[in-house]
Amino acid sequence: MVSPGVVDAHCHAASRRFIPRSFVEGAIRNITVMHEALGVPVQPGRLVDRVLEALGDHGCDELVRQMDEAGVDWSVLLLPDFTYRLKDCELTIEEMFVEHRRILERHPGRFQVLAGVDPRWGRDGLALFERGLKEYGFRGLKLYPPCGYRADDRLLYPFYELCAAWNVPVLLHMGPTSSNLDFEPARPGFVDEPARLFPKVNFILAHAATAHVDECAMLCAFRPNVYADVSGFQESQGRGLSHLLRSAPAHKLLFGTDWPVFQEDARQSEHLESFLEVAREVLAGPRLRLVLRENAARLFRSR
Repeated sequence: MVSPGVVDAHCHAASRRFIPRSFVEGAIRNITVMHEALGVPVQPGRLVDRVLEALGDHGCDELVRQMDEAGVDWSVLLLPDFTYRLKDCELTIEEMFVEHRRILERHPGRFQVLAGVDPRWGRDGLALFERGLKEYGFRGLKLYPPCGYRADDRLLYPFYELCAAWNVPVLLHMGPTSSNLDFEPARPGFVDEPARLFPKVNFILAHAATAHVDECAMLCAFRPNVYADVSGFQESQGRGLSHLLRSAPAHKLLFGTDWPVFQEDARQSEHLESFLEVAREVLAGPRLRLVLRENAARLFRSR
């Protein structure tokens, strides 16, 4: 265990209440293809059921236990809005907002919530996001472009204006995801124009160590208000992470685990140690502290 004070800037509630079955089915298809190529019998439905059964930490109690074990002071809890694109969600996005407010109340001081709203919900979605900021204490906007929109969609500009007024960041999924969603809209280049037009809004490119690494690093280096997190670094066994840490400025990078995506592989403490094994080869003490805590504290806790 490392010294306490780490911030995990990219987590989700490990709850099937917020993740539609169709999303999991799309993710499982790649595993099915791999097993079939190897001649290994597989039952996709059972795999999906197994994943969903593991997503029972509705109040984030287990996540908090693992945060304590790992020395993670607080985490950024992300709520993507799949409800416009995937119609088999258990809850509406409004109900998910309420449940995330309850998580904040259940674990005071342990989470900051970035709430997602698909911009195609229009004025109702904008009003819901504003309510999250004003009444629920949420601290930013989580966008999921693979659901079928780009970061430079004009429908998002009123959301960006709200983020500027409230001094909260926008975090966007970058790169591939479940196979039944769109990969092309989730490219870093689509963030360039909003970052230029909304200089008071900080934009965070998620999963920058796994996809479009050079483009993410370039935007971090040359757009003052563009940052990136390393969540999902586990996928490349450290190769993408090492490249990102060497290419992007340390004051623009955020540690993140993408919990619960890799919960069956290791505990939070082990994911942190895996990150540190790579990071310590690249970053000295002060620069490493920026990535582990100080950048997140500056982005998410200042008003």
